[in-house]
Amino acid sequence: MKIPCVKKPCKDCPFREDSLEGWLGEERATQIAESPSFVCHKNTDLQCAGHMIMRGHSNSFVRMAARFNIDLGLKGQILVFDDTQDFIDHHA
Repeated sequence: MKIPCVKKPCKDCPFREDSLEGWLGEERATQIAESPSFVCHKNTDLQCAGHMIMRGHSNSFVRMAARFNIDLGLKGQILVFDDTQDFIDHHA
């Protein structure tokens, strides 16, 4: 069984620490950060690697993969914000 997801945050992923500051605005960043999942803005049929990495087990797809013992193969953790507040602050 596979989970439909991107494996690594793309160069334009809003969850990357080097994303454009203020890009999303505080309100939209808060909505996205609090969402249980988020699709990739480039591949809308796949789950966003950045959201899964940043939210960890708070992301519904990460939890589902864990329940079924599926390795998502996520890479690029060092590129992504460590927590949702840093993400929101960056985009505010």
